[in-house]
Amino acid sequence: MKKKRKLKKGAFLLALVLILGIAGITVYFTYDLFLTDNSPQEQEKSALEKLEDQGIKPVSKENFVNEANTLLSKGYTPDEINQIYEYMSDKNILAILDAPYKDLKEFYKISNFEFSKLERYISYQENNNVSMQDAVTQVNLNLDEKFYETIETISDPDAVTVLVNKSHALPSDYVPSNLVSIPSYPNYQIREEAVTDFENLLAAAKLENVFIIPYSTYRSYDKQNKLYNNYLNRDPVEVVDTYSARPGHSEHQTGLALDVRSSTLSDNLTDEDYEWMLNNSYKYGFIIRYPKGHSEITGYQEEPWHLRYIGIEHATKVHELGITYDEYYDLYLTSH
Repeated sequence: MKKKRKLKKGAFLLALVLILGIAGITVYFTYDLFLTDNSPQEQEKSALEKLEDQGIKPVSKENFVNEANTLLSKGYTPDEINQIYEYMSDKNILAILDAPYKDLKEFYKISNFEFSKLERYISYQENNNVSMQDAVTQVNLNLDEKFYETIETISDPDAVTVLVNKSHALPSDYVPSNLVSIPSYPNYQIREEAVTDFENLLAAAKLENVFIIPYSTYRSYDKQNKLYNNYLNRDPVEVVDTYSARPGHSEHQTGLALDVRSSTLSDNLTDEDYEWMLNNSYKYGFIIRYPKGHSEITGYQEEPWHLRYIGIEHATKVHELGITYDEYYDLYLTSH
């Protein structure tokens, strides 16, 4: 019985080899014919050549042919399609593919453009005497709405570059895990990342006869809530909102903000000390968070005394660009 099984098995294997051999020859000629006339590779190549003949530059992207043809069918010209793929993010391209034709010529080179906000940009630009670039940035900051109208809860409050403002709120239970006392002022706490640079700032200032003292650093959510409500007992809410943050919206809760004063004043900087701070604080990672002339962006009156730590690299760029941190964050730290 075993011998017969072996013979049958051997015959089966021999037959299988012969079949595969014949099939191999057949497949070879079939594949060669298919590749020459109808293969997906050849079809893709032909489609790309047709797009190139129309002036569309090929892009190394899966499904590019289908996308480009979809854009053509919507009425986009080859030049417009080239601009879309050169400047637009993948997120924007997907949105454009799902919408009717839109004239985007003013937006191609605006890096923080978001297609979903197109109508808001146009409306804001028409109603305000600003460039389209400024319209895009300011709408992204929700400045076409009332302050506190749209609020997003911050998902990464530990980030040194975290943006806290009237549309970005910290969780009510957030407390920085690495608060440390400032060595020269042990009654005040800030985040560990900022303490050495702040000490260096104080030392550099003293060398130029500028004497700076911190008087308000980390504040908890509850402390900010009490402070804000105390102000409401004195002023109406629309006034309080120009000089005090609502709970959850204060940078002090991050442990990265400090209010400082000149040694000769109780709660402010002299003009000379403020000038020094404007020209030097960025070297140590700090910016004047609410500078003069930018209340329409920040939502707050000028606060010469309010420092915010964002690290030397980013502080230097904010200083060089001469813009608020809100604008900088949207332009350079947000993925659009």
